[in-house]
Amino acid sequence: MADSIRTKKLIITGVAIAVLAGGGYGYYSYSHKSAAPAATGHEGHGNAAPSMSVIGDKVVLDAKARQLAGVQTATVEKKALTKEIRTTGKIALNETGRAYITSRVMGRVDELYVNAEGEYIAPGQAIAAVYSPDYIAAQEEYILAIDTVNKLKSASRDLVQVNNRLLEAARRKLELLGVSSDDIEHLAHTRQPSTLMTVRAQFGGTVLEKQVLPGGYIMAGEKLFAISDLSTVWLYADLYEKDVAAVKVGQEVAVTTPAYPGETFTGYVSFVNAVLDDATRTVKVRIELSNPEGKLKPNMFANATINVPLGETLVIPSSSLLDTGKRKVVFIAQGEDTFVKRDIVTGQETQGYIQVLSGLNEGDTVVTAATFLIDSQTQLGNFGSHAGHGGGNKPAATPPAAAPQSIPAPSAQPAAPQANEHSGHSGH
Repeated sequence: MADSIRTKKLIITGVAIAVLAGGGYGYYSYSHKSAAPAATGHEGHGNAAPSMSVIGDKVVLDAKARQLAGVQTATVEKKALTKEIRTTGKIALNETGRAYITSRVMGRVDELYVNAEGEYIAPGQAIAAVYSPDYIAAQEEYILAIDTVNKLKSASRDLVQVNNRLLEAARRKLELLGVSSDDIEHLAHTRQPSTLMTVRAQFGGTVLEKQVLPGGYIMAGEKLFAISDLSTVWLYADLYEKDVAAVKVGQEVAVTTPAYPGETFTGYVSFVNAVLDDATRTVKVRIELSNPEGKLKPNMFANATINVPLGETLVIPSSSLLDTGKRKVVFIAQGEDTFVKRDIVTGQETQGYIQVLSGLNEGDTVVTAATFLIDSQTQLGNFGSHAGHGGGNKPAATPPAAAPQSIPAPSAQPAAPQANEHSGHSGH
């Protein structure tokens, strides 16, 4: 009885093992058949992949690779470029037009004819009336000299010459006090000295600061007004370090301000600072502007544009250059599918072009689009193994190895026959 039961158990176990082995084999066959078309399709795609090859600094691309990368080229040519430098700045006073109006006599200011900052004073304009004992005494000396000359006309020749020199000295004294010629002639005609001296402006300009009030006593040489001639103004603009070499004294500058949209003021560079600002890495440039209508006011912000002619040189499009920091590289097209890396020396960049100082010849063809992609292939080396990845069969071998692992074994004992069977299939 025991032998019969043992025999039945062995039969049942064998049947179970057979069923499991058959199911595993069926699942493996189904998976293998499903993976085969996929692997075949992937391999076919690999055959249609673009072809790339790298030999040192030379990259060869077939037509499809060039199309997918979007390779474009341009011819190296000579072109006259003009560099446009844009900067901003602030309007400032013309320092050569600043001045002080002073009094040449000591006395008391009885009247003040200019009373507010911002008023314009014309040269020779009366600005104040000052009571001055020195002025009164000078007038009396002049009147006395005139009378002496008139009374002693018939005196000896030497005496007449002395009297004439005294008259000239008295007139000269009035002139040194700032009395105008018209006032002196009026005094000679009336013989009546004035108690108030009219102080006139030695310079013309706009009043920046008033330093005197009516009733105040002033000394000879004391400042009455600070003025500035605003018919010309300065613009101080910041020039970046890379643009310093391109700007020279005398270059024309176009200036615009937000206050007058659409209007352009023309000036010229009158000074370039000799010292670079270490904090901003810029150089101050002074631009002199004509301002006859007074539109440009000190402390007003402005934009400046300087056009610098660079002359005719070899140029390439800016997109064709690869700047690594240590090297400046372009790719030269040699034939339709071959591109070679070349080091060049560049100059100024403007208007979408870069000057080429050495490394290229007129008529060379350079890559202008996909330059970085081509350069990356030279860094990675031969691209063929990557391009052929689609044709490999490694992915097709993965499902058979993974398929048996997804079937749970009923016990540790029957696992060995299943593994042996799979191994036999692999050998097959």
